[in-house]
Amino acid sequence: MTMLTLPLPAARPERRNGILRFLNGFAEGVREGVTIAARYDTLAQKTDNELARIGLRREDIPRAALLGHK
Repeated sequence: MTMLTLPLPAARPERRNGILRFLNGFAEGVREGVTIAARYDTLAQKTDNELARIGLRREDIPRAALLGHK
């Protein structure tokens, strides 16, 4: 994975903390998105019969990926 490093501007501490909170929230969102995409890919590679065994249909994959079904 690529790491992004941004210099923090010389600003008041409360502004710097706000920027750090924003960046941490952004990074967490990216991690969550990667996890959802991986889950989607795993489910999408299954056959219809394999999906049926775990109680899913092909059209259920996006919801299942978002909600965490394995």
